Amino acid sequence: MKRSGLFIALGLCVLVAISPAAAQADLPARDALDEGWNWLAPGGETTCSDGSDFQFAVREGPGEDLLIYFQGGGACWSGLTCGSLNRTFVPRVVPEYIESQGDGIFNLDHPDNPFAAYDMVVIPYCTGDVFMGDSVQEYTSGEAPTILHKGYINAATTLDWVYANFPAPESVFITGESAGGLGASFHAPWIIERYPETRIAVLGDSAGGYSAPNIDLGMVFRPWGTLALLPDWISGLADVESTAELQFEDFYIEAATHYPDVAFAQYNTVHDEVQSFFMSLVQGAPALEDVLPGTLDTIADAAPNFRSYLAAGADHTILHKPEFYSATTSGVAIRDWVAALAAGEPVESVMCDPCEVWPAADT
Repeated sequence: MKRSGLFIALGLCVLVAISPAAAQADLPARDALDEGWNWLAPGGETTCSDGSDFQFAVREGPGEDLLIYFQGGGACWSGLTCGSLNRTFVPRVVPEYIESQGDGIFNLDHPDNPFAAYDMVVIPYCTGDVFMGDSVQEYTSGEAPTILHKGYINAATTLDWVYANFPAPESVFITGESAGGLGASFHAPWIIERYPETRIAVLGDSAGGYSAPNIDLGMVFRPWGTLALLPDWISGLADVESTAELQFEDFYIEAATHYPDVAFAQYNTVHDEVQSFFMSLVQGAPALEDVLPGTLDTIADAAPNFRSYLAAGADHTILHKPEFYSATTSGVAIRDWVAALAAGEPVESVMCDPCEVWPAADT
């Protein structure tokens, strides 16, 4: 097992906007980890939406590269969306979670897994705020549940432990699925600042279609308290004065333009059934297939270091599924595309043609 003492980063000119209070001293250091997956409970201000304990998972690999993975799940921003009709973000902070996801990049025995040798950190999702929240909301409509939107605190606390225990990885791959794909893009600037000399890539899996001109995302950012959490050293985000000005693609555009040497990317399917469902919750929202290609083009036009992989079909997420090793679009295997991205090799954007509702023969 590799060993590394605690590392204290000094002289950083950029500080986290809100410092999470966590009982870091009570957590084992990297050199005290067991083989396989380790679940660590940092305590402090970390919590799931219902007040239950938050934990994160760490696995030591044989290499020196680091994968930071944000777990997926649904979002909520009202009594209705946080009620019993939408419990996809309920706490799943249990060891069995990763074992149940044991395919795709988590199949460490697969001979084609590009991340088999990586150190891995999994940040579970249980707060309904796509890792962008630091608030407590007692919603007054629907079932009026009290929700602890503390996803930002959970992620930042986990990352503080990561910075202390993985001070100099050879490369860092920041990724996540669904809500975790949004969380990965949001937290990428803090991670990049901590590893300024390290090759880094950011990949959001199935989280590109939640914006449209007639959708005011202030309805989600306001209850989460996202505005106060934006990285103030990135001018395009620091200048945001109202949540009505903010779109999810801004996190890609502003971070990618601020860090032109970092590769940013997204994977989506053009008819993604989960993204389509969340779009349908907003009256008058357009169909996903009418929005997603344009959104990806908007990011690419603003950020030359952004790439996208848009596949046919309606499946949601790919990273933890066996299809990660078999799916192709326009002759490009998603596994090879992701592996090249992680390795720092140039990749081009990929788009399905045609883009049927259900996967085409080569997808």
